[in-house]
Amino acid sequence: MLIRVATRGSALSIRQAEIVMRRILEFNPDVEFKLVIVRTTGDVVLDKPLYEIGVKGIFEKEVNLALLRGEADVAVHSLKDMPAQISSELTLAMTPPRDDPRDAVVSVRGYTIDSLPSNSVVGTSSLRRRGFLLSIRRDVVVKPIRGNVDTRVRKLMGGGYDALIMAAAGLERLNVNISVNKIDPLLMPPAPGQGVIGVVVRRDREDLLKVLRRSNDEDTFREAIAERAFLSRIGAGCHVPLGGLATINGDSMDFVYGVVDPDGTSKFTGMVRGSLSDPEGVGRRAAEELLSNAHELVSRLMKNP
Repeated sequence: MLIRVATRGSALSIRQAEIVMRRILEFNPDVEFKLVIVRTTGDVVLDKPLYEIGVKGIFEKEVNLALLRGEADVAVHSLKDMPAQISSELTLAMTPPRDDPRDAVVSVRGYTIDSLPSNSVVGTSSLRRRGFLLSIRRDVVVKPIRGNVDTRVRKLMGGGYDALIMAAAGLERLNVNISVNKIDPLLMPPAPGQGVIGVVVRRDREDLLKVLRRSNDEDTFREAIAERAFLSRIGAGCHVPLGGLATINGDSMDFVYGVVDPDGTSKFTGMVRGSLSDPEGVGRRAAEELLSNAHELVSRLMKNP
């Protein structure tokens, strides 16, 4: 069987596709692959923070269109970039084992959040990372930064920033050789799906669904289902500074969540525990708790991101 794999053209995206292909081969040794590179709006528009572009699924939509047009068989995504709602003709069918879901402080000097000097310039274009960082360290300066992982690290090395806040998973997948200090999810709840690679397929491709199900990591998939249920219940897009992380703990699932104002002045964080057998229920319960306790903040952020 030949599987055409749609992905973006960045080094990280191609690396993620390679991880998926290796995982599928492990359980389906007779398959072959062809990469289909898709250029997305998020790859083209680099002069604005993502939240200013105002398009949902800015890295996902065009890649999934390749499936709908019959140009590819599966699509590979960073799950944190995939909206809770995708085309009804498509489904999330597989997740390889999750990489580290945490955010990280990236710097030349080995800074942690606590050790950043006052007035340090910290790069991120994520409203969530910006808000949680400023809620902890109001004495730093947050400056937008765009581009792929290598581009951002180059800008850091060039002296334009004292540190960056980035996803630990992307740095590890690319073996970036620079100081990385992970941030406690209770301080900075990661984006739902962070550290997860998602594989999307058409619902009517039963042949592919069988192949992907054999290759699926069940624990990661349960965490992904919980986090996407959380996102779906709240109804927020990627522009809302929202975090949610599901973690399996024996027969239970813990779910850390949080929301923050982009200026760091208001935030709410919490945790729920539920049954591993009902990941969707755990995610929805976390969302209900957040909406109940921070309704005014969430409503304001959804109206005025």
